[in-house]
Amino acid sequence: HIYVNPAPGEAILRHPDEILKVLRDAGVDGAPVIDGPVLIQVEDGSSVKAVKGIDPVLERTVTGIAENGRFQGRFAIEEGEALIGSIMARELGLNIGDDLLIHAPQRLTGNITWEENGNLRIKEPDEIYVPEEVRIVGLFTMGVYEYDAGMVFLHIDQAADLFGYDWGEATSIHGRVPDPFRMDELLWDLREKLQPLTVRSWQEVNELLFGALRVEKTLMVFLLTFIVVVASFGIAGTLITVAVQKTREIGIMKAIGMGRFLVARIFLLVGGIIGLIGTSFGVTLGLLVIHYRNGIASILSRAMGVDVFPPELYHLTQIPAKPMPADLALIVIMSLIICELASLIPALYACAMSPARALQEEN
Repeated sequence: HIYVNPAPGEAILRHPDEILKVLRDAGVDGAPVIDGPVLIQVEDGSSVKAVKGIDPVLERTVTGIAENGRFQGRFAIEEGEALIGSIMARELGLNIGDDLLIHAPQRLTGNITWEENGNLRIKEPDEIYVPEEVRIVGLFTMGVYEYDAGMVFLHIDQAADLFGYDWGEATSIHGRVPDPFRMDELLWDLREKLQPLTVRSWQEVNELLFGALRVEKTLMVFLLTFIVVVASFGIAGTLITVAVQKTREIGIMKAIGMGRFLVARIFLLVGGIIGLIGTSFGVTLGLLVIHYRNGIASILSRAMGVDVFPPELYHLTQIPAKPMPADLALIVIMSLIICELASLIPALYACAMSPARALQEEN
Protein backbone atom coordinates (compact mmCIF):
# COMPACT_ATOMS: atom_id res chain seq x y z
CA HIS A 1 0.00 0.00 0.00
CA ILE A 2 2.94 2.36 0.67
CA TYR A 3 6.31 2.58 -1.08
CA VAL A 4 9.26 4.41 0.47
CA ASN A 5 11.97 5.07 -2.11
CA PRO A 6 15.33 6.88 -1.86
CA ALA A 7 15.52 10.64 -2.19
CA PRO A 8 15.77 12.03 -5.74
CA GLY A 9 19.27 11.46 -7.09
CA GLU A 10 20.00 8.52 -4.80
CA ALA A 11 19.67 4.79 -5.50
CA ILE A 12 19.80 3.17 -2.06
CA LEU A 13 18.33 3.48 1.43
CA ARG A 14 21.28 3.46 3.83
CA HIS A 15 19.40 2.96 7.12
CA PRO A 16 16.16 1.07 6.43
CA ASP A 17 15.80 0.06 10.10
CA GLU A 18 15.19 3.69 11.08
CA ILE A 19 12.54 4.01 8.36
CA LEU A 20 10.87 0.79 9.50
CA LYS A 21 10.66 2.20 13.04
CA VAL A 22 8.90 5.34 11.75
CA LEU A 23 6.46 3.16 9.81
CA ARG A 24 5.74 0.95 12.83
CA ASP A 25 5.10 4.02 15.01
CA ALA A 26 2.54 5.13 12.39
CA GLY A 27 0.81 1.72 12.44
CA VAL A 28 2.29 0.53 9.12
CA ASP A 29 3.84 -2.92 8.69
CA GLY A 30 6.94 -2.54 6.53
CA ALA A 31 9.56 -4.72 4.88
CA PRO A 32 12.83 -3.78 3.12
CA VAL A 33 13.38 -4.79 -0.49
CA ILE A 34 16.33 -4.98 -2.88
CA ASP A 35 15.26 -5.34 -6.48
CA GLY A 36 16.75 -5.12 -9.93
CA PRO A 37 16.98 -6.78 -13.34
CA VAL A 38 18.93 -10.01 -13.80
CA LEU A 39 19.67 -12.66 -16.41
CA ILE A 40 18.30 -16.10 -15.58
CA GLN A 41 20.15 -19.08 -17.05
CA VAL A 42 18.61 -22.56 -17.19
CA GLU A 43 20.89 -25.06 -18.95
CA ASP A 44 21.76 -23.41 -22.31
CA GLY A 45 18.86 -20.95 -22.33
CA SER A 46 18.67 -17.51 -20.74
CA SER A 47 16.02 -14.84 -20.19
CA VAL A 48 15.77 -11.41 -18.57
CA LYS A 49 13.82 -11.40 -15.31
CA ALA A 50 13.61 -9.33 -12.11
CA VAL A 51 14.93 -10.22 -8.67
CA LYS A 52 13.38 -9.00 -5.45
CA GLY A 53 15.35 -9.58 -2.29
CA ILE A 54 13.11 -9.95 0.75
CA ASP A 55 13.24 -10.64 4.47
CA PRO A 56 10.82 -13.62 4.71
CA VAL A 57 9.75 -12.77 8.28
CA LEU A 58 8.90 -9.12 7.56
CA GLU A 59 7.54 -9.89 4.09
CA ARG A 60 4.76 -12.04 5.59
CA THR A 61 3.46 -8.97 7.44
CA VAL A 62 3.19 -6.97 4.20
CA THR A 63 2.17 -9.35 1.42
CA GLY A 64 -0.03 -12.44 1.37
CA ILE A 65 1.98 -14.42 -1.17
CA ALA A 66 2.28 -17.45 1.10
CA GLU A 67 -1.32 -17.30 2.37
CA ASN A 68 -3.34 -16.93 -0.84
CA GLY A 69 -3.99 -20.68 -1.14
CA ARG A 70 -1.96 -21.08 -4.35
CA PHE A 71 1.55 -21.15 -2.87
CA GLN A 72 3.57 -24.35 -3.11
CA GLY A 73 6.67 -25.18 -1.11
CA ARG A 74 8.43 -23.20 1.63
CA PHE A 75 8.26 -19.42 1.92
CA ALA A 76 10.99 -18.94 4.55
CA ILE A 77 13.88 -18.80 2.09
CA GLU A 78 17.54 -18.63 3.06
CA GLU A 79 20.65 -17.71 1.11
CA GLY A 80 21.02 -19.99 -1.90
CA GLU A 81 17.24 -20.49 -2.20
CA ALA A 82 14.63 -18.81 -4.38
CA LEU A 83 10.91 -18.49 -5.04
CA ILE A 84 9.65 -18.17 -8.62
CA GLY A 85 6.25 -17.60 -10.22
CA SER A 86 4.14 -20.45 -11.53
CA ILE A 87 4.12 -19.09 -15.10
CA MET A 88 7.90 -18.73 -15.11
CA ALA A 89 8.23 -22.30 -13.80
CA ARG A 90 5.99 -23.56 -16.59
CA GLU A 91 7.77 -21.58 -19.31
CA LEU A 92 11.27 -22.64 -18.19
CA GLY A 93 10.33 -26.21 -17.24
CA LEU A 94 11.30 -25.74 -13.59
CA ASN A 95 9.91 -27.18 -10.38
CA ILE A 96 10.67 -27.23 -6.66
CA GLY A 97 14.15 -28.64 -6.10
CA ASP A 98 15.59 -27.49 -9.44
CA ASP A 99 18.57 -25.16 -9.71
CA LEU A 100 19.10 -22.05 -11.82
CA LEU A 101 21.85 -19.50 -12.35
CA ILE A 102 21.41 -15.75 -11.85
CA HIS A 103 23.67 -13.22 -13.57
CA ALA A 104 23.65 -9.64 -12.28
CA PRO A 105 24.20 -6.86 -14.89
CA GLN A 106 26.30 -4.91 -12.36
CA ARG A 107 28.85 -7.71 -12.31
CA LEU A 108 28.78 -8.22 -16.07
CA THR A 109 29.37 -4.51 -16.76
CA GLY A 110 31.57 -3.71 -13.77
CA ASN A 111 34.80 -3.92 -15.78
CA ILE A 112 33.62 -1.51 -18.48
CA THR A 113 33.69 2.25 -17.81
CA TRP A 114 33.36 5.45 -19.84
CA GLU A 115 36.30 7.81 -19.87
CA GLU A 116 35.94 11.59 -19.91
CA ASN A 117 36.77 11.75 -23.61
CA GLY A 118 33.91 9.36 -24.39
CA ASN A 119 36.02 6.27 -25.01
CA LEU A 120 35.40 2.90 -23.43
CA ARG A 121 37.84 1.51 -20.92
CA ILE A 122 37.93 -2.20 -20.16
CA LYS A 123 39.60 -3.06 -16.88
CA GLU A 124 41.19 -6.41 -16.21
CA PRO A 125 39.05 -8.33 -13.70
CA ASP A 126 40.84 -8.98 -10.44
CA GLU A 127 38.65 -11.98 -9.63
CA ILE A 128 36.82 -14.68 -11.50
CA TYR A 129 33.17 -13.92 -12.19
CA VAL A 130 30.84 -16.60 -10.79
CA PRO A 131 27.04 -16.36 -11.16
CA GLU A 132 24.71 -17.00 -8.24
CA GLU A 133 23.35 -20.54 -8.13
CA VAL A 134 20.06 -20.93 -6.28
CA ARG A 135 17.66 -23.77 -5.66
CA ILE A 136 13.90 -23.32 -6.05
CA VAL A 137 12.06 -24.02 -2.79
CA GLY A 138 8.65 -22.49 -3.58
CA LEU A 139 6.26 -21.55 -6.39
CA PHE A 140 3.90 -18.60 -6.00
CA THR A 141 0.84 -17.47 -7.96
CA MET A 142 -0.19 -13.86 -7.44
CA GLY A 143 -2.55 -13.59 -10.42
CA VAL A 144 -0.48 -10.74 -11.92
CA TYR A 145 1.31 -11.80 -15.08
CA GLU A 146 4.37 -9.57 -14.60
CA TYR A 147 5.05 -11.17 -11.21
CA ASP A 148 4.14 -14.77 -12.02
CA ALA A 149 6.19 -14.76 -15.24
CA GLY A 150 9.08 -12.45 -14.42
CA MET A 151 9.82 -12.28 -10.68
CA VAL A 152 12.37 -14.24 -8.62
CA PHE A 153 12.41 -13.83 -4.82
CA LEU A 154 15.77 -14.19 -3.05
CA HIS A 155 16.85 -13.58 0.51
CA ILE A 156 17.67 -9.90 0.93
CA ASP A 157 21.26 -10.60 2.02
CA GLN A 158 21.93 -12.65 -1.12
CA ALA A 159 20.30 -9.95 -3.25
CA ALA A 160 22.65 -7.38 -1.65
CA ASP A 161 25.66 -9.50 -2.64
CA LEU A 162 24.21 -10.00 -6.12
CA PHE A 163 23.80 -6.28 -6.85
CA GLY A 164 26.87 -5.11 -4.93
CA TYR A 165 25.16 -3.46 -1.95
CA ASP A 166 26.17 -3.67 1.70
CA TRP A 167 24.18 -5.86 4.04
CA GLY A 168 21.47 -3.86 5.80
CA GLU A 169 20.79 -1.58 2.82
CA ALA A 170 17.66 -1.59 0.66
CA THR A 171 16.50 -0.10 -2.60
CA SER A 172 13.00 0.53 -1.23
CA ILE A 173 10.59 -0.31 1.57
CA HIS A 174 7.00 -1.29 1.03
CA GLY A 175 4.33 -1.23 3.72
CA ARG A 176 0.83 -2.43 4.53
CA VAL A 177 -1.75 -0.09 6.10
CA PRO A 178 -4.97 -1.01 7.97
CA ASP A 179 -7.22 0.80 5.48
CA PRO A 180 -5.74 1.27 1.97
CA PHE A 181 -8.71 3.42 0.87
CA ARG A 182 -8.30 5.99 3.65
CA MET A 183 -4.63 6.85 3.92
CA ASP A 184 -4.31 10.48 2.81
CA GLU A 185 -3.64 11.78 6.30
CA LEU A 186 -1.17 8.96 6.95
CA LEU A 187 0.69 9.77 3.73
CA TRP A 188 1.07 13.43 4.66
CA ASP A 189 2.37 12.45 8.10
CA LEU A 190 4.92 9.98 6.71
CA ARG A 191 6.13 12.41 4.04
CA GLU A 192 6.69 14.99 6.77
CA LYS A 193 8.67 12.57 8.96
CA LEU A 194 10.65 10.85 6.18
CA GLN A 195 11.88 13.88 4.25
CA PRO A 196 13.67 13.94 1.81
CA LEU A 197 12.66 10.35 0.96
CA THR A 198 9.93 9.70 -1.61
CA VAL A 199 6.73 8.21 -0.18
CA ARG A 200 4.05 7.07 -2.62
CA SER A 201 0.77 5.23 -2.24
CA TRP A 202 -0.45 2.31 -4.29
CA GLN A 203 -2.85 4.65 -6.13
CA GLU A 204 0.06 6.88 -7.20
CA VAL A 205 2.25 3.97 -8.27
CA ASN A 206 -0.55 2.55 -10.44
CA GLU A 207 -1.93 5.92 -11.55
CA LEU A 208 -1.72 5.15 -15.29
CA LEU A 209 -3.52 1.83 -14.88
CA PHE A 210 -6.30 3.34 -12.77
CA GLY A 211 -6.69 6.21 -15.23
CA ALA A 212 -7.16 3.72 -18.06
CA LEU A 213 -9.66 1.76 -15.98
CA ARG A 214 -11.65 4.92 -15.22
CA VAL A 215 -11.85 5.79 -18.90
CA GLU A 216 -12.86 2.22 -19.73
CA LYS A 217 -15.54 2.22 -17.04
CA THR A 218 -16.95 5.53 -18.28
CA LEU A 219 -17.13 4.23 -21.84
CA MET A 220 -18.78 1.02 -20.63
CA VAL A 221 -21.44 3.01 -18.78
CA PHE A 222 -22.24 4.99 -21.94
CA LEU A 223 -22.26 1.83 -24.05
CA LEU A 224 -24.51 -0.13 -21.71
CA THR A 225 -26.85 2.85 -21.32
CA PHE A 226 -27.36 3.04 -25.08
CA ILE A 227 -27.93 -0.73 -25.20
CA VAL A 228 -30.69 -0.40 -22.61
CA VAL A 229 -32.15 2.58 -24.48
CA VAL A 230 -32.25 0.55 -27.70
CA ALA A 231 -33.95 -2.28 -25.82
CA SER A 232 -36.47 0.22 -24.45
CA PHE A 233 -37.50 1.09 -28.01
CA GLY A 234 -38.39 -2.57 -28.41
CA ILE A 235 -40.65 -2.33 -25.35
CA ALA A 236 -42.21 0.88 -26.65
CA GLY A 237 -42.79 -0.67 -30.08
CA THR A 238 -44.39 -3.76 -28.56
CA LEU A 239 -46.75 -1.75 -26.37
CA ILE A 240 -47.69 0.59 -29.23
CA THR A 241 -48.57 -2.48 -31.30
CA VAL A 242 -50.69 -3.77 -28.42
CA ALA A 243 -52.42 -0.40 -28.12
CA VAL A 244 -53.24 -0.40 -31.85
CA GLN A 245 -54.47 -4.01 -31.77
CA LYS A 246 -56.61 -3.34 -28.69
CA THR A 247 -58.13 -0.10 -29.95
CA ARG A 248 -61.75 -1.38 -29.73
CA GLU A 249 -61.17 -2.81 -26.25
CA ILE A 250 -59.74 0.53 -25.11
CA GLY A 251 -62.78 2.29 -26.61
CA ILE A 252 -65.16 -0.06 -24.78
CA MET A 253 -63.39 0.51 -21.43
CA LYS A 254 -63.59 4.27 -21.89
CA ALA A 255 -67.24 4.05 -23.04
CA ILE A 256 -68.30 2.26 -19.86
CA GLY A 257 -66.69 4.94 -17.72
CA MET A 258 -63.02 4.02 -17.23
CA GLY A 259 -60.91 7.18 -16.94
CA ARG A 260 -58.15 7.97 -19.38
CA PHE A 261 -55.49 7.98 -16.65
CA LEU A 262 -56.59 4.51 -15.51
CA VAL A 263 -56.14 3.26 -19.08
CA ALA A 264 -52.69 4.87 -19.19
CA ARG A 265 -51.77 3.17 -15.93
CA ILE A 266 -52.52 -0.22 -17.49
CA PHE A 267 -49.81 0.33 -20.08
CA LEU A 268 -47.43 1.73 -17.48
CA LEU A 269 -48.06 -1.38 -15.37
CA VAL A 270 -47.37 -3.66 -18.34
CA GLY A 271 -44.14 -1.78 -19.07
CA GLY A 272 -43.12 -2.07 -15.42
CA ILE A 273 -43.82 -5.82 -15.39
CA ILE A 274 -41.77 -6.30 -18.57
CA GLY A 275 -38.95 -4.24 -17.10
CA LEU A 276 -39.05 -6.11 -13.78
CA ILE A 277 -38.98 -9.55 -15.43
CA GLY A 278 -36.26 -8.53 -17.89
CA THR A 279 -34.13 -6.82 -15.26
CA SER A 280 -34.42 -9.80 -12.88
CA PHE A 281 -33.47 -12.23 -15.61
CA GLY A 282 -30.62 -10.00 -16.81
CA VAL A 283 -29.17 -9.46 -13.33
CA THR A 284 -29.32 -13.18 -12.55
CA LEU A 285 -27.69 -14.09 -15.84
CA GLY A 286 -25.07 -11.37 -15.40
CA LEU A 287 -24.11 -12.58 -11.89
CA LEU A 288 -23.82 -16.16 -13.17
CA VAL A 289 -21.57 -15.03 -16.02
CA ILE A 290 -19.41 -13.07 -13.54
CA HIS A 291 -19.15 -16.09 -11.22
CA TYR A 292 -18.12 -18.47 -14.02
CA ARG A 293 -16.27 -15.85 -16.09
CA ASN A 294 -12.92 -17.63 -16.23
CA GLY A 295 -14.49 -20.94 -17.21
CA ILE A 296 -16.51 -19.21 -19.94
CA ALA A 297 -13.37 -17.44 -21.19
CA SER A 298 -11.56 -20.78 -21.31
CA ILE A 299 -14.38 -22.38 -23.32
CA LEU A 300 -14.46 -19.45 -25.75
CA SER A 301 -10.67 -19.58 -26.13
CA ARG A 302 -10.76 -23.27 -27.04
CA ALA A 303 -13.72 -22.79 -29.38
CA MET A 304 -12.20 -19.84 -31.28
CA GLY A 305 -8.58 -20.98 -31.11
CA VAL A 306 -7.36 -17.70 -29.60
CA ASP A 307 -6.92 -16.47 -26.06
CA VAL A 308 -9.80 -14.08 -25.31
CA PHE A 309 -8.00 -12.71 -22.22
CA PRO A 310 -4.25 -12.79 -22.98
CA PRO A 311 -2.27 -12.19 -19.77
CA GLU A 312 0.54 -10.52 -21.73
CA LEU A 313 -1.89 -7.75 -22.72
CA TYR A 314 -3.99 -7.36 -19.57
CA HIS A 315 -1.16 -8.25 -17.09
CA LEU A 316 -3.55 -10.55 -15.22
CA THR A 317 -3.82 -14.32 -15.39
CA GLN A 318 -7.55 -14.33 -14.58
CA ILE A 319 -10.43 -11.97 -15.32
CA PRO A 320 -10.98 -9.89 -12.17
CA ALA A 321 -14.50 -9.13 -10.99
CA LYS A 322 -16.10 -7.75 -7.86
CA PRO A 323 -19.83 -6.99 -8.04
CA MET A 324 -20.55 -3.80 -6.12
CA PRO A 325 -23.99 -3.57 -4.45
CA ALA A 326 -24.19 0.17 -5.17
CA ASP A 327 -23.46 -0.33 -8.89
CA LEU A 328 -25.91 -3.23 -9.07
CA ALA A 329 -28.66 -1.16 -7.43
CA LEU A 330 -27.98 1.73 -9.83
CA ILE A 331 -28.23 -0.58 -12.85
CA VAL A 332 -31.53 -2.07 -11.64
CA ILE A 333 -33.07 1.35 -10.88
CA MET A 334 -31.97 2.88 -14.18
CA SER A 335 -33.25 -0.13 -16.15
CA LEU A 336 -36.67 0.06 -14.50
CA ILE A 337 -36.88 3.82 -15.05
CA ILE A 338 -35.98 3.48 -18.75
CA CYS A 339 -38.59 0.72 -19.16
CA GLU A 340 -41.24 2.92 -17.56
CA LEU A 341 -40.27 5.82 -19.81
CA ALA A 342 -40.53 3.50 -22.81
CA SER A 343 -44.07 2.53 -21.82
CA LEU A 344 -45.03 6.18 -21.41
CA ILE A 345 -45.45 6.70 -25.20
CA PRO A 346 -48.09 3.96 -25.72
CA ALA A 347 -49.72 5.00 -22.43
CA LEU A 348 -50.18 8.57 -23.73
CA TYR A 349 -51.44 7.19 -27.04
CA ALA A 350 -54.09 5.10 -25.26
CA CYS A 351 -54.90 8.00 -22.94
CA ALA A 352 -55.60 10.39 -25.81
CA MET A 353 -57.67 7.89 -27.80
CA SER A 354 -61.29 8.96 -28.46
CA PRO A 355 -63.88 6.29 -27.41
CA ALA A 356 -66.13 7.06 -30.38
CA ARG A 357 -63.37 6.69 -32.95
CA ALA A 358 -61.96 3.64 -31.18
CA LEU A 359 -65.34 1.83 -31.38
CA GLN A 360 -65.48 2.52 -35.11
CA GLU A 361 -62.16 0.75 -35.73
CA GLU A 362 -62.45 -2.60 -37.53
CA ASN A 363 -59.28 -4.23 -36.17
